[in-house]
Amino acid sequence: MPDKTILVAEDNQLIRMMVQTALRPLQCRVIEAVDGGEALELIKSEEPDLVLLDITMPELDGFGVLEELCIIETGGPCPIVMLTSAAGERDMDRAKALGARDHIVKPFEPAELRNTVARLLGVHP
Repeated sequence: MPDKTILVAEDNQLIRMMVQTALRPLQCRVIEAVDGGEALELIKSEEPDLVLLDITMPELDGFGVLEELCIIETGGPCPIVMLTSAAGERDMDRAKALGARDHIVKPFEPAELRNTVARLLGVHP
């Protein structure tokens, strides 16, 4: 049974499937959220080891999720990686200021995603 859990908060089903495929070699449990509200619920209930968070989502965007985590302090030691096509310097600076550890630009290379996740989780890619 996998000992690490990764939450993918992404509204695009195809991207979620691509992330699942890219992360399969890590043998981690991957759970999914389709919007920011669902992501917050899963962060609280599942306590993932890492969150891949899209910025542009319905209901509550990625910045809103980061702000909520700062308020409720649930995000603590869990690394958050922004997985987004909104990769402007200003967006990335804001995400880092709110606690994001890294970012990956969509479209992404599967190896880059896998290596970033493995590094932050301390597992072998």
